[in-house]
Amino acid sequence: MVGGDYLNQFQRLLEASRQGMLVSIVTLVATPESEASHVGQMLILYPDGTTNGCMVDEEITRRVIEASKKNQTKRPFLYELFIEDRGTYTLFFDGLTNNYEAVVFGGGHISQPLVEILGLLDFKVTVVDDRPQFANAQRFPKAQQVYCADFAAIAAAGTVQINRHTAVIIITRGHQHDLDCLRAMLNTEAGYLGMIGSRRRIIGVFDLLRSEGVSEDSLAQVKAPIGLDIGAQTPAEIAVSIAGEIIAVFRGGAGRSLSQR
Repeated sequence: MVGGDYLNQFQRLLEASRQGMLVSIVTLVATPESEASHVGQMLILYPDGTTNGCMVDEEITRRVIEASKKNQTKRPFLYELFIEDRGTYTLFFDGLTNNYEAVVFGGGHISQPLVEILGLLDFKVTVVDDRPQFANAQRFPKAQQVYCADFAAIAAAGTVQINRHTAVIIITRGHQHDLDCLRAMLNTEAGYLGMIGSRRRIIGVFDLLRSEGVSEDSLAQVKAPIGLDIGAQTPAEIAVSIAGEIIAVFRGGAGRSLSQR
């Protein structure tokens, strides 16, 4: 790749950053000796499936794209691609990310401190509730958007954009609202999907979804009951436990005491 091509790619990355676009960047950091001249090549992968750049040749580029689909980790990592009769290629996967986002379904007593905490963590927060007294900017000053609308309508209509950098927190006031939101959110790419509730209530929701044909793999994505086990009792403490679990998922933490490491 010549210098002009690199410049073009950096310009594309700059534009993607300005737009807050979540793109993946793959850099070739090591090759078989015979292909060392290709070290440093980059491939940009866009959310819509398009790409920019070429990694050695069409075959390697195709293999890299396939590898990116199988490795959806949110942290930078090295990946070794072995191709028979050619050798091993070492790739560095990274990405441009904007701030994490959170969609909170439910504007009740736990949501209020949770949105405050997520705001302090630089999350872009959207709150949804169908009651005007709970869905307003005065109640949630840290939220970027507050929707006063039917839960099912908002969840199913795609009004809120969900991607792998979005945390979806379902803490509505009722079983049916939880079910409507979860049913819609299972089909998204949410990086974190959690639902509050007693174990009995969660089992009931899961059993109903199973009867509708939802797979075990889909249900396994759901954090329920929501939050880390810190003995939380008050709304603020529960909010801390939920925020802690979200951070652990996005940052790859184990969620245990550092003194136990």
